[in-house]
Formats: sequence, structure tokens, C-alpha cells
Amino acid sequence: MTAPVRIDLPGEAAPLDLARLLGGLGHELGHAADLLRRYERAVLARTGTPAPSAGGARELQLVDLVIQILDDLGPLAERLARETPADTCIPGSVLEDLRLDQLRALFGGPTRREAPHSGGHIDVF
Repeated sequence: MTAPVRIDLPGEAAPLDLARLLGGLGHELGHAADLLRRYERAVLARTGTPAPSAGGARELQLVDLVIQILDDLGPLAERLARETPADTCIPGSVLEDLRLDQLRALFGGPTRREAPHSGGHIDVF
């Protein structure tokens, strides 16, 4: 059996391998959860400030909820990537609305980033 023929029309984005896209999405969701954990630790580590109000504590719990959601969605996307048939492609135009160039490159490119977007120190004001 031969592989499906793909014709890229001028001006159109090349088709994307859905499994690779889902795997990259899962990987990036894990990075986002890690960044939020760093933020949460930075907020909790603040010194010289009074204890947070009840409202502030609730808001910090919402950050923890977002971390849990990302921790669930990342592995789900990676599992979907493993379950997706190998030759399944989607239009490359699905990446057009992404604002971050590094995400577009990641999902359409061959390599994954192993460090979060922000490698620097988090300052809490």
C-alpha cells in the first residue's frame, strides 16, 4: 500500500501530522503547568508581607486548579497522540492563530524544547 499523496497548493500551509501535533501539545501543557508551579512557589515564598487574605488564598487555589487541569490535559493529549493512526494529517492552517512563533515552530517543526519559555527568575511585586 502506498502512502497518501499530498499536494501543497501555493500559499497554503503544509499538512501537519496529527499525532506529532498532539504529542507536542501535551508536552507544552506540561511546560505550562511547570511555569505555574514556579509562579505559585514564588508567591508562597514572598517574605516580609502579611499573610494572604481569605480572598487571596482562594485565588492561589485557583492557580493550583489550573495546574491540575494542565496536568490532566497534557497526558491526555500525549495519549491521543499514541492512539492516532500514523498517517492522519490535518491542515497546517490550524496553527495560523497561534500568537507565539515558538509554538508554531514547535508544532510544525521537528524538535521539542526541554526548557520552559521563561528560563529566568520570577519577581513578585
